[in-house]
Amino acid sequence: MKLKNIFQAVTNWIKYSQTNKKISYFLEWNKVWYGKNAQEKLYQKIVNKIRNSLNLKVVLQTAVDEVAELFQLECCAFLWYYQDAEKIKVECESRLTATDKSLLGDRTLSDFGSRARDIIASKMMINFAHPAAVGEILQLFQVKPKAEQQAIWGYQGYLLVPVRGMKERTGFLCCLDKKPRLWSKKEIAFLKSIAQALEIAIAQAHLYEQTEKQATRERLVNEIVSHIRSSLELETILTRAIAKLLSALEIDRCLIHLVENDGEKLKNSQKINQDTAYRRKYLYEVCREGWQPCLENFDPNGPISQWVIKNQQQVAIADISQDPRVGENNPEYQQAEIKSSLVVPVQTKGKLQAILYLNQCSHHRTWSKNDIQLAQVVADRLAIAIQQAHLYAEKEAQAQQLASTLKKLQLTQSQLIQNEKMLSLGQMVAGVAHEINNPINLISANIPYLEHYTASLIQLVQAYQQETTLESETLAQLSQDIELDFLLADIPKILASMKSGAARIQEIVQLLQNFSRQNQAKLKSVDIHAALESTIAILSNRIQNNIHIERHYSDLPLVECYPKAINQVFFSLLTNSLEALARDPNPGKKILLQTELVNNYGQADWIKIAIADNGPGIPKALHSRIFDPFFTTKDVGQGRGLGLTASYHTIVNQHQGKLELQSQPNQGAQFIIEIPLKQQYQSSRDRVMLV
Repeated sequence: MKLKNIFQAVTNWIKYSQTNKKISYFLEWNKVWYGKNAQEKLYQKIVNKIRNSLNLKVVLQTAVDEVAELFQLECCAFLWYYQDAEKIKVECESRLTATDKSLLGDRTLSDFGSRARDIIASKMMINFAHPAAVGEILQLFQVKPKAEQQAIWGYQGYLLVPVRGMKERTGFLCCLDKKPRLWSKKEIAFLKSIAQALEIAIAQAHLYEQTEKQATRERLVNEIVSHIRSSLELETILTRAIAKLLSALEIDRCLIHLVENDGEKLKNSQKINQDTAYRRKYLYEVCREGWQPCLENFDPNGPISQWVIKNQQQVAIADISQDPRVGENNPEYQQAEIKSSLVVPVQTKGKLQAILYLNQCSHHRTWSKNDIQLAQVVADRLAIAIQQAHLYAEKEAQAQQLASTLKKLQLTQSQLIQNEKMLSLGQMVAGVAHEINNPINLISANIPYLEHYTASLIQLVQAYQQETTLESETLAQLSQDIELDFLLADIPKILASMKSGAARIQEIVQLLQNFSRQNQAKLKSVDIHAALESTIAILSNRIQNNIHIERHYSDLPLVECYPKAINQVFFSLLTNSLEALARDPNPGKKILLQTELVNNYGQADWIKIAIADNGPGIPKALHSRIFDPFFTTKDVGQGRGLGLTASYHTIVNQHQGKLELQSQPNQGAQFIIEIPLKQQYQSSRDRVMLV
C-alpha cells in the first residue's frame, strides 16, 4: 500500500513538474545526488570559488552567481538585515534575464509581510507553493513546509537560508522563482552547507576588510598628522584634513565649524548668518565634484549643532527627514540636499573646539562603526591641531606685540635723542640770536643818527669850501692827503651799506628766533614758506655755491601745526638732501622746494610739500627701512638714523599726515609731505611729542 501511494505521488509530481517545465532539472539533479563524491566535488568547487577572493562584495556576488547557475534560479540574491535600524539591504543579485526589475538597494520588513518575524529571528524561510500532490511527496520525505503561501517580491517559490556570524546584521541567501518550486532535503542541506561556507568566507572578508579599513584609517590619520605638522595655518590644516576625510569615506560634503570663544561670540544667530567675515573665519567646507558649497545656507546655531554643543556626543543620522531634531521640511538641509549626516564633536580635555559634519547627499547612508571610528580619530587629531594653531596664534600675537613694543621703544629712544639734539640746537640758536640781537639793535638804532650827523658835517665842510676864498697850503695839502672829495662821496655809501648789513643781520636773527620757537609747544597757524626759509637760513653755511635752491611756492593759507616739530622735519629733510648732494660728484646740483594745495574728499583742505634733490638717489631695496629707527645709509660715525624716523613720526602720528619717499638710483630723491590745514583734537601726550 505504501509503495502504491509513493507511485501515485510521484506520478502527480511529474505531471506538475511538466506544467512547471522543471522535470528536466529535477531528473538531472537526482542524477547528481546519486553519487556522494560528485556532491562533495560540486560543493568544494563552489566553496573554492567563494573563497577565491577576500573582497566581501566579490565573495557575495560569486556565491549568488554559482547558486543561481547550479539551481537554474530566476533570481538569486543576498540581503543584509540590520537589527539596530530594522532595515534590509539587498547587496547583490544574479538573474537569468536582465529585463526583470532589480532588487538591489534598501528594502523594508513590510515586504515580507507576516514572515518578517522569521527575518528578525534569523530563521530559514521556505515557500513551496505546491499542489497537494507535492505535499504528499514532502510528507514522505518528512519535510514540513510552512502553512503560509505568501510571495516575496512577486516570487512564489523561495528559499531564504540565514547566514549568521555577524553581530550587527544577519545575511540571507535568497533563492527565488516566480513559479512554485519544490525544495528537496538534499537541496536544503546543500544550501545550508553553502551558507556555512559563506559565513566563514564573509568572516574572512570582513576581517580583511577591517584590516584594510584600519590600514586606510591609519594611513589617512598619518597623512592628516603630516599635514598638521607641515603647517600651523589653521585654514590650511582644516581644509586639507576634511578633503582627505571626504575622499576616504566617499561622502558628498564635509564641513567643519569652529566653535568661537565666549569673547568672540556674535550676539544672535541672525547676525551670524549675515556675517560674511564670521563665515570665512569659522566655517570651512569641501565638496565632492558636482556638489556646490552650502556655507551661505549653513546655520551655526542649527538644532544638531546646539545638540552637539550641549551634549558633546556624536550624532549619526541615516535619514535626516526622520530625525525629530531636524524635521522633514528643514530648509537648510533641503537646500544642501543632505540625506544622511554624521556629526562629530572636535574636543580636547572636555573643551569643544569645533564640530565636524559629514553629509551624504546622493543617497541615504547607514553609518558603520568604521565610519564613526575614522571620523572620531580624525576629529581627535584636528582637536589637537586646532589647539596648537590657537597656541601658535597666541604666541604670534605676543611676538607681534613685543615687536611693536620694541619698535615703540626704539622710536621713543630716537625721539628722546632727537628732542635733546633739537633742544640743544634750539637753545644755542636762541642764545646766539639773543646775543647778536642786542648789539645789532644798538647799531641799527644809531645808524640814522650817524647818517644825519655825517650829512651835517659834509654840508658844513662844503659850505666852508664855498665861503673860503683863500685856501691855505696846509688845508689844501690835507684835503689832498685825505682825499676829501672821495670821502665826501663815499661816506654816504658806507652808511647805506652799514644800514643794509644791519638789516640783514636783523633778518637772520629773526629767522633764528623763528626756528627756535621755544615757547610754541601748542598748535599754531604757521606760514609754511617762512618756516622753509628759516630752515634754509640755518643751513646757509652748508649750502655750497654749486647747489642751487629752486622754489615753486603756491599761494598757501596759514597751516595749523606744531611749528618747532615742522621746522625739525624741514631741517632733517634738507640736511639729508645736502648730504646726498655733497657725496655726488656730478655738477648742476639742485634742491627743489614745492608747495601746493591738494584735494581730500573733494575739498582743498590739505597741503603738499615736496623737497627733492638730483643727487645719487636711494636704492628701492632700502625704501621699506628708510624710516626705521637708527637706520642710516651713511658711513659709521657719520649718521645716527634718527632724523627721518622722527620726521615720519611727526608727520604721520603727530599731524595725521603722510610722508613718502620717491627715489630711483642716479635719479635723485623726493620726500613728499602731506598734512591737513587744520589738526584734529589729540591727547596731551601727542601734542607734546617731538615739540
